[in-house]
Amino acid sequence: MKKNKEILLKNNGVKIHEQINVVGQVYVTDYSRLENAEGQRDLKAKGIKELSESIAEYGICTCPIVVKHNRKYIVVDGWHRISVAKKKDLDIVCTLVEPSCTINDLMIILNTTQINWNPEAYLNNGIVYHKNKDYIALRQIWEDTGLNLGALYEIFSNDMGSTRAKSLFEKGEWVITTKQLGNKVIRYVEELNQYISFSYKTNFVRAFAYCVAKKGFKIQQLINQCKKYPHKIYDSGDSVTGHRDMINKVYNNCCLEEEQVYLGK
Repeated sequence: MKKNKEILLKNNGVKIHEQINVVGQVYVTDYSRLENAEGQRDLKAKGIKELSESIAEYGICTCPIVVKHNRKYIVVDGWHRISVAKKKDLDIVCTLVEPSCTINDLMIILNTTQINWNPEAYLNNGIVYHKNKDYIALRQIWEDTGLNLGALYEIFSNDMGSTRAKSLFEKGEWVITTKQLGNKVIRYVEELNQYISFSYKTNFVRAFAYCVAKKGFKIQQLINQCKKYPHKIYDSGDSVTGHRDMINKVYNNCCLEEEQVYLGK
């Protein structure tokens, strides 16, 4: 049986971020000393498989990042690597840091910088760490509809703009501000799907939310126009502006002036 051992390999005082000091590297054999940070993203089977194959082939595992708390090391980045190393009965070297912020803020700084987190990870963090009721409500909507999570948090906070919504969502501070609009968009894209086959696509949903929010917009008007002029419907791919323009053209095609509502940008 291995003797539990912990060795500080290096102490160089390097500063990798204004709120993060590197203390050194710790050689760890006792995995009971390692604990995943609260609110961390969930383990993914694909990530475990790819890491396991990579370590088997190359014999290399980059250092997870940890913060010492009492007699534990809280893992803020690298839980997948630790899980694989533990299964393979390998010792592991971790980078030990001292943050001047909370562990959760540190975790987000690291994962934002390395582009490791996706909207699902931030959603989980908002639920587990921040215990934000609006994230819990959003998760239910996301699971029920299957729509893109990024598009969903945007349409349910449509009044704050996509950049601010993203920033708040990643900080755990996001709130639902346009619930009625979000619910309308979800219902309407379902109704439109028999006429617009790509109505569930992420950037169509983003563009459509902009149109639904316009004063005077009527879903029945758009449905009637889709029935009359199916040849005017086209997929603008990743272009949100292109989808808006298409919806605007279909909605107002051959309409009386008093019936028209400008839905473009």
